[in-house]
Amino acid sequence: MQLSTTSVSEAMKVAVSEVFEAMAFMEAIEGQTENAPTADEPVFYTRLPIYKPSQALVGVVVPQSLALELAGAMMMRDFNMEDDEFEVMDVLSEVANTLAGSLLTELMPDGQSFELGLPECRVIGDCIAGKEWENSEEFLFEINGTGFYATWEAS
Repeated sequence: MQLSTTSVSEAMKVAVSEVFEAMAFMEAIEGQTENAPTADEPVFYTRLPIYKPSQALVGVVVPQSLALELAGAMMMRDFNMEDDEFEVMDVLSEVANTLAGSLLTELMPDGQSFELGLPECRVIGDCIAGKEWENSEEFLFEINGTGFYATWEAS
């Protein structure tokens, strides 16, 4: 089964909404261009390979301030970059993993299995010049006025 960007668009909206509501108790809505991540703030880029039913990459690109807020909401404590960067990466890796599973559940017929790889997360200082997801389709969402991307790249 080949997964395409066309079929992914609506499924991504459903999956992002469900995942952020369930994991962080935050409402993720379709984003406005003016709230998209900018070069002014570092971002966490987390990606996860899908191996089966067809090869693809799912990712999330989250500004540092929103990443700290998400981690805090999910773990019920305050986070800061100096002490907690790797824990924030773990939280975002789990978000990416859950997002990929939710997305594939939306896209695939009941009972069909899928196989995911391990997530990778890193901080990128300038998300414009250091854009590692340039071959991916970007889906812009926002939480409380801060934009983030969910990304999809079919192989």
